[in-house]
Amino acid sequence: MKEVNPDRRAFIAKAVRGIAGAMLVPAVIGTAAVAAAQETHETMLGRGGSDGYIMDASVKRHCGTCEFWGGPRRVSEDSKTVTITGLGWCNNPASPNYQKMTSPEHGPMDTWRKWRVLGGGSESTVIPK
Repeated sequence: MKEVNPDRRAFIAKAVRGIAGAMLVPAVIGTAAVAAAQETHETMLGRGGSDGYIMDASVKRHCGTCEFWGGPRRVSEDSKTVTITGLGWCNNPASPNYQKMTSPEHGPMDTWRKWRVLGGGSESTVIPK
């Protein structure tokens, strides 16, 4: 049998440093990329920013503009946008998402009803069975 190489510990230490470095660099780059993506988050429904998720108030059949959606949101002074700062509960007993947590852009939903604050009340997309 061969003798054990006395530099085995040095080899292991180098290997651990190399692996840690290889994992750390992508993690730092990935974190920066995710932060940049969240700051400029855009979809066809709205855009994200430091104030929260901003959705066009004219969007229909999505949770953020529904009367029954219970999430943190506020309407702009001109009533053209809704700023949303989190997820919300569906409080519509007719919805398949009843008592479930949903995002503001979740949809399209057949049981959607326009939020009263946006001038809703008579507008609805409830499909009769």
